[in-house]
Amino acid sequence: MSSEERIVAARLWAAYNYPYLASALFAMRFISDETVGGVAGDEYFRIYVDHFETRDWEIEMLGVELVHQVGHLLRGHATRAREIGIKEAELTHWIDASDAEINDDLDAGHPAPLDSAAAEELGMPNSLFGEEYFFQGIQRAESSRDCGSSAHGNPRSWDESYGDDDDGGIGSEERDLIQRRVASETVAHHRSYGSTPGGWLRWANRVLEPRVDWRKELRASLHRGITEVTGAVDYSYQRPSRRWSNSSKVILPSLRSRHPEISILLDTSASMSEELLGQALAEIDGLMSTVGIRFNCLKIFTCDSVVGKPQRVRRSSDLNLIGGGGTDLAQGIDAAVQSQPTADLLIIITDGFTPWPESLPNGIRAVAVLINEDPPATPEWLHRVEIREAETASQVT
Repeated sequence: MSSEERIVAARLWAAYNYPYLASALFAMRFISDETVGGVAGDEYFRIYVDHFETRDWEIEMLGVELVHQVGHLLRGHATRAREIGIKEAELTHWIDASDAEINDDLDAGHPAPLDSAAAEELGMPNSLFGEEYFFQGIQRAESSRDCGSSAHGNPRSWDESYGDDDDGGIGSEERDLIQRRVASETVAHHRSYGSTPGGWLRWANRVLEPRVDWRKELRASLHRGITEVTGAVDYSYQRPSRRWSNSSKVILPSLRSRHPEISILLDTSASMSEELLGQALAEIDGLMSTVGIRFNCLKIFTCDSVVGKPQRVRRSSDLNLIGGGGTDLAQGIDAAVQSQPTADLLIIITDGFTPWPESLPNGIRAVAVLINEDPPATPEWLHRVEIREAETASQVT
């Protein structure tokens, strides 16, 4: 088998065993270099392979190295090394730390890349970030592995210059697209099979967090609805009034505001692409963690043309997603409205391509979070927040 055929076979092995990484694996450009001593990469998705040094490697080992390089590239280890000021003398320890982060997510039975570090070798538990392994982990006594500038950002002698039209490297805009595509595919894989390694799923959820500061504008819209509920105070005997004195035999009730009941309707129809659905899940997690909505006051409905049962979850990864068919959110809206206790606020996360009911019952406020480059018109009874995939400002009307 020729060197080129071995690379083809290794990439196919990697894509078969780690299908959610396929977009990144097939974006790689391979360059032969006998000074590398194995496999290394740069920040432009160029992988340098010493074919003589790797001539006796099993295809599985070569495939694991490609998955490993994808880990450095997608997780931004070079950028992260610059952010914490890694010096040349510290590169070996940083490489070990970032290697340990990636190796945590290898499928059981697959070998780790040659001489790469595992968490236990650094005296640390699994499932941590590279920065934690670097600052808190011990240094390995003997380590000479260099994954290339893809891992730490320091140029290596084999790195080719970037900037020419024909050098084969991938620029920042295309790298961002690949990163988001893989993140969406990772979330979709986990939704379908539930077997995505925790570190990759954690990374994907972070990538798919909204890029625009939509929360500020959504909070403003939510605040108007929530204030109407929390501002409607009532008397409660759960806690005595401070005006009550020991000399009085009468316990005066205190004024208490109730927590609002909030329902979220998530569009899971076929028109919601995997990337859009991944963004929608990120919106839900962001909503629960930053807006201050209490877990026991939040119900989530999934809906395509059929609405699912209401779910109460602590994070979006706990959702049981049902959908993939046509779109009729009117059924989901009706279910959310009829569910008890009655919602004070209904948040609808969708691309907007759905029939809408003519109105909502009195007393229920609705906000549509529209995730689309060009969302369609919505009814007047909806307050809308537009979240475009590009980094444009969202709008509230």
